[in-house]
Amino acid sequence: MSHAPVSREAAARIRASLDHPVVDADGHLVEYWPELDRRLRREGVDGGMATLLATATFDGSRSWASLTPAERARERAYRSPWWGFPNDARDLATATAPRLLHARLDELGIDFALCYPSVGLQMPAQRDERLRRLGCRAYNRYAKDVCDGLGDRLRAVAIVPTWSPEEAVEELEHAVLELGFRAVVIGGFVPRPFEDGGERAFWIDALGLDSAHDYDPLWKRLVELGIAPSVHSGSMGWSGRRSTSNFSYNHMGNFAGACEATAKSLFFGGVLHRFPALRVAFLEGGAGWAVQMLVSLVEHFEKRGVEGLRERDPAGIDAALFDELVAAHAAGMSTVAGWGETMKRVLGTPDVVDDFAAAGIASEDDIVRQVSQQCFFGCEADDPLAGVAFDARRLPGGRPLNAMFSSDIGHWDVAHMHEVVPEAWEHVERGWMDRDAFRAFMADHAIRLYGEASPSFFEGTRIEGHARAVLARR
Repeated sequence: MSHAPVSREAAARIRASLDHPVVDADGHLVEYWPELDRRLRREGVDGGMATLLATATFDGSRSWASLTPAERARERAYRSPWWGFPNDARDLATATAPRLLHARLDELGIDFALCYPSVGLQMPAQRDERLRRLGCRAYNRYAKDVCDGLGDRLRAVAIVPTWSPEEAVEELEHAVLELGFRAVVIGGFVPRPFEDGGERAFWIDALGLDSAHDYDPLWKRLVELGIAPSVHSGSMGWSGRRSTSNFSYNHMGNFAGACEATAKSLFFGGVLHRFPALRVAFLEGGAGWAVQMLVSLVEHFEKRGVEGLRERDPAGIDAALFDELVAAHAAGMSTVAGWGETMKRVLGTPDVVDDFAAAGIASEDDIVRQVSQQCFFGCEADDPLAGVAFDARRLPGGRPLNAMFSSDIGHWDVAHMHEVVPEAWEHVERGWMDRDAFRAFMADHAIRLYGEASPSFFEGTRIEGHARAVLARR
């Protein structure tokens, strides 16, 4: 938002003025490649980082950088990220070495942070099962070790691939039960290749509606283990985000697009309905798409739910009246006798489906409840639309959505870490959020996400007392 210089003391000063902690729902570790390379090789990935980077994309295809210009044009390989990290050496080292991040949190005005992967985010999309599963395990061991002993203020997030429910449950249990993780990021979709297509011919299986598999065992196990999964997959490489030359064209809206696909799939596939205790975070896409999705869900239910369809059933057309009115006002048209009856037959279909049946929707309130209670939305500090999620006057049901402060520190979006909390504070300064909304944005929504899935999630952390009070109010 503001481009004015920010003093290094500003974040700590703002934090000191608050009566609540600051929880970063989506910071990033920048993997130290020499160490991750050793971990990959130790896990059994021949070639280590070189093997991973060759297909480090959200759809598992060969990366733009590994192709010749002719190959890029022929395959429509999308321009992937470049210069993706800040060049502030202190900040880059901070994102790479969690102990330095832990030491700087007071300076940054942050009390507790979830630490997500960077290149590791592409691991769940790898099409080779061995690379996918061993790569995720290698990263998880790496993240566990580099964050060891820092759990009072930092929590590493494990990666769980989702190409099949069996794979997902096995890797989830390995991460949680064997390695001790309390938070996971799952592959938000699977880019399933068409049998007769090329490398870049795939369809998006978003794990719910029309999925190739029944993922209920995964959702059930997540709830049993007290895990609130997050999705942080991107849609670069999907149709409409496939420029071979322009990264910004591909990047804009790509997280929102992937988040929306997964969220709608879980909704219409009935996952949220069947697992009301499930809490899901949709990260780095902001909340604007979520507001639009909620509004559209309600609108479509009103017009295409069982009651709304009654006014759209072609059988209800008065064919004679239609023909009469058109004939009386047919300037420039040659009318056809009986066209009204023909239209009724053409427009009619025996394949009438209640699109909202699997989701268990009987009223607008059912929609609002699922989206506003079970879904959480990560917003970067400088996202001017984050406040829209709190404008209950304009939202269906009059309930705010669960927008969460998600710094994205470690990535190119954040040139200087000390500016993130001051950027978030601008929401209050500009009147886009009041103090209550800011508290929910900066702390309480993230606490609810993880604490409602597992009440003990914040035990032993710096924010344990505040978290206990937030969860007691629910």
